[in-house]
Amino acid sequence: MTDDVTQAVDVDAPRDRVWQLLTDPSELPRWWPDAAELEPGVGGRIVLNFGPGAVSGEITRWEPPAALGFTWEASNMPGVQLHVAFTVEDLGEGRSRVSVVHSGFEAAPAEAREAVVDGWERFLPRLAQAA
Repeated sequence: MTDDVTQAVDVDAPRDRVWQLLTDPSELPRWWPDAAELEPGVGGRIVLNFGPGAVSGEITRWEPPAALGFTWEASNMPGVQLHVAFTVEDLGEGRSRVSVVHSGFEAAPAEAREAVVDGWERFLPRLAQAA
């Protein structure tokens, strides 16, 4: 299956706080990777370290505090480039909805999509807790 993975979580925090959790290398490890590097802006580099593996990419969309996109190349799948796109919607009263679309599975091994689904089901609730 090569369909995009789309998931969302409602967060009890305003968009500015969510943006900080999505883009600040010191905040990212609170909910997602073990360590992170991120150069702000389109064309910036992003590196996410997950235990023995890492993901690297380039920022393709940078619209604070509403949208972030970047390419995703995992160290265990060299040459396979996926894409991650976050949108942060203002729900009012200091609440936000974070949606993520992880795409590009056409060239990836079948188990890659399943791993991504499992990952977002685990990490998006952690984002909501960190906020």
